[in-house]
Amino acid sequence: MARCREIVLDSSVVVKWFSAEIKSDEALKLLDSYTEGSNALTVSEILFCEVGNALRYKPDYDAQKWKTALAQLYNLHMNVTHLNQDIILRAGEIAYDGKITFYDALPVAIAEHKKTVCITADEETQYKKLQPKGYPIELL
Repeated sequence: MARCREIVLDSSVVVKWFSAEIKSDEALKLLDSYTEGSNALTVSEILFCEVGNALRYKPDYDAQKWKTALAQLYNLHMNVTHLNQDIILRAGEIAYDGKITFYDALPVAIAEHKKTVCITADEETQYKKLQPKGYPIELL
């Protein structure tokens, strides 16, 4: 039996599960691999807030569609990493080093902590700034 690969997800990937965007198909393949048991998906506890905020401003979302999407997200029962001082401080270091937001650095810090990789769909403001510096990040 193949070993389950743990992947840390950035909110830019998860939003694509609920909104038809470029690379939504690839994002949905990650979700399928999780539901089939091939991958374990890990997220930060603030991912739910980030996704909720992103969907709140999607023109095709009303309050009911938003509520349904967030309930579906919670019901996936992904691994949620609770933030601690080490992860928070490391995310700050990554943010300063990569000249990115703290929010974008957080899943990368979690990936480092768990000795795995963060997958993002944010090519310009996250991937291109961190990948050349050797951080554990892959593009969707």
